[in-house]
Amino acid sequence: MTFRTPAPKSSSFRVPPDIRAVPSARRRVVAIVRDWNVPLLKDTIETLELLTGEVITNAVVHTGEGCQVTVSWDGLRVRLEAEDTKGGRLPERTPAGLDDESGRGLQLVDGLAQAWGCRPTKEGKAVWFEIGGCSPSLSRPSSAASESDFSFGAGDAQRLVAMAEPGSRAPSDSRTPVAAT
Repeated sequence: MTFRTPAPKSSSFRVPPDIRAVPSARRRVVAIVRDWNVPLLKDTIETLELLTGEVITNAVVHTGEGCQVTVSWDGLRVRLEAEDTKGGRLPERTPAGLDDESGRGLQLVDGLAQAWGCRPTKEGKAVWFEIGGCSPSLSRPSSAASESDFSFGAGDAQRLVAMAEPGSRAPSDSRTPVAAT
């Protein structure tokens, strides 16, 4: 029996510069992935929705602008990228105190995504994350992560990426160091 990798898919849409547009954008991303019949577990769909909301909210709140959202599927991972047109410093994950009302979005992305980062664009920056589908090749690195993206914490730093077999949750101590690209 021959295994065929699904054809790559991609869809983009614009999110207006209004925080009230974020819930609709989250639902749209989930609908796109479901329309593609991507084999994601219920928990993974919920993670996709949560991280989508965090990344889009950051783009809208911290730039005062909308953003271009691109969701793609390469047969192994779903990748979401939110691109804004406001240049400047790339976002960084910062610690949030117990009483802080914000500052946990990128911590969630770091803790739940299989890979993530940001990169400068011609007019601004793009923040992206990837989550895996139900594929035996889940632990295989994504070709998308090897693009010329800049990871948070540049240099020779390493970051931890959780890997799990399909249908299981990765224990908190199952993280593998991966060199930042």
